[in-house]
Amino acid sequence: MTKRELLEAIQKERAAFEAAWAGLTPEQMAAPGVMGEWSVKDILGHVAMWEARLVTILYSIERGVAPKMLHGQVQVDQVNAESFIEQRERPLDRVLADFHAVHVQLLERLEALKERDLSAPKRFEWMEGEPLEKLVAGDTFEHYAEHRPAIEAWRKKS
Repeated sequence: MTKRELLEAIQKERAAFEAAWAGLTPEQMAAPGVMGEWSVKDILGHVAMWEARLVTILYSIERGVAPKMLHGQVQVDQVNAESFIEQRERPLDRVLADFHAVHVQLLERLEALKERDLSAPKRFEWMEGEPLEKLVAGDTFEHYAEHRPAIEAWRKKS
């Protein structure tokens, strides 16, 4: 996947993800039960947290420093649970501001990357033989596509 194709996939899925919750009231955004006990607001905070982690990784690459990576589903689940607890009481306007601002930062960092930094397998030892684009996809367009159906299904029931 070229950098342009990656950015286009991010833009396309992001638009579909945002459309899934467009027009909801603040009360609807904060209502639990969309995905387990998570609300739409919680999902947005979750997505923003993973994008922020990705921004930090991309910044580490710019500095030539190996980032701290999570290893295994247990660590991922722990980070998700901790983030949910930390963000649960955050006001919706702050969650939305972070959701949009971190995405802008992410796109800027991705634009600055060289094509080979994204697509070359084994480019970064800490990626364990995988190209960086796999990590980017998982924390962006694949992540949006993972959570969008839950929001859409919840909206149909509500």
